[in-house]
Amino acid sequence: MQQHTDSSRARAHAHLAARCKDFPRLHPESVPTEGLEPRDAALAIAIDRAVVVRWALLQGLLERRLKAPWTKQHPELQAILLAGAAQLLLLDKLPDHAVLNEAVEAAKASSRPRAAGMVNAVLRKIASLRSERVEQADPDNPTHLLHADGSGWVLTEEVPGKDTLGQLAAQCGMHVSVLERWTATDGADIARTRALHAIVEPPVIMHGADVPGTPHEDEGFTVLAPGLSIAAVLADHPGSIVQDPASARAVAATSALHPQIIIDPCAGRGTKSRQLAVLHSEAHVIAADTHPERAKSLAEVADGIDNLTAITFNALQDHSGTADLLLLDIPCTNTAVLPRRPEARHRLDRATRRGMREKQRQIAANTMALLADGGHLLWSTCSIDPEENQQQIEWLCQYHPLKLVKQRQEEPTGLPGEPAKTYRDGSFHALLRLE
Repeated sequence: MQQHTDSSRARAHAHLAARCKDFPRLHPESVPTEGLEPRDAALAIAIDRAVVVRWALLQGLLERRLKAPWTKQHPELQAILLAGAAQLLLLDKLPDHAVLNEAVEAAKASSRPRAAGMVNAVLRKIASLRSERVEQADPDNPTHLLHADGSGWVLTEEVPGKDTLGQLAAQCGMHVSVLERWTATDGADIARTRALHAIVEPPVIMHGADVPGTPHEDEGFTVLAPGLSIAAVLADHPGSIVQDPASARAVAATSALHPQIIIDPCAGRGTKSRQLAVLHSEAHVIAADTHPERAKSLAEVADGIDNLTAITFNALQDHSGTADLLLLDIPCTNTAVLPRRPEARHRLDRATRRGMREKQRQIAANTMALLADGGHLLWSTCSIDPEENQQQIEWLCQYHPLKLVKQRQEEPTGLPGEPAKTYRDGSFHALLRLE
């Protein structure tokens, strides 16, 4: 897509055009903001996030105003329309004329310049949807469009959806099948809470040091003060880590153990590896990851911690049968952390869930040999899906000589308009012992 200007909106348009080509298989790549002023970079990121979080809502409202089906629109035009609708309906303090002007200019500079008039007409109709601004929107009112902070717009028409559940799904930017499954497995109230939680702007939560901010409801955690640089705070407080209370629960479940060797083969960037090294200061923690970028970050983390060693994934085979504690912080569908992984809501179909379940089992089968006799396995996910949690634990105990010691699932908390100190991700962990 040609960029008519190097503005924040142009960056967002280009990034979203690529997303439109891939939808619903979205990935968590950020908008490239190199060269932009901080304020412009923040706007580009905000536009992209608003679209990804509320895609179903925005697309549904736009489709009502298009003569041709949404799927017939070129990805460049889809991106311009989604970005424009997101700014007009979800982002505050942006003048309509600026949004409309840049959208029209972007369409003129695209591969479909004749569509500029259509873009202008459709987005003007989107702007006219706004009737009244309300400080506290009602998510159960189909004419209210809810913002992440609990405020919103009264619309001149109802949000898309065939019924109440469909409208809630659209309001929260996801496919109705997700809410139908949650309703069937956990009940309507929990499904509703999970959906509304999914549109909240997640705060940065720090663990392990007295960092500037607001104390979280969970002791030992702090909501980082807005506007502060995470990197600067980490530099000033080297004992702190960015971690949600729900994520910390898994490692805390091993506090009564006394392992000598701990192995974390899915360590990512090392958050739990570092937490394990602190909790079990007499143990040697060995961490690895298959992803090159994450492995590089992991090595940098390990450099500053005496009892933490980062190795290549292939080198794990040299430690077969040595782990008193094996952490499987396993890849998952991220259903417990949708505010932090907004793109995940668009790929929760049955095939994806089935593929993730098989991937988890393969990782377990490939790493089980690392466990020492009598050792413990800690299974951890950021999912609230039984297929990735309780059912996997049942499978592990059925096909491996493992016995369940304890397990715990955390529901995500924090709804639009509630204080940041009440926010928590969801999570699941289970501690098992090799018999």
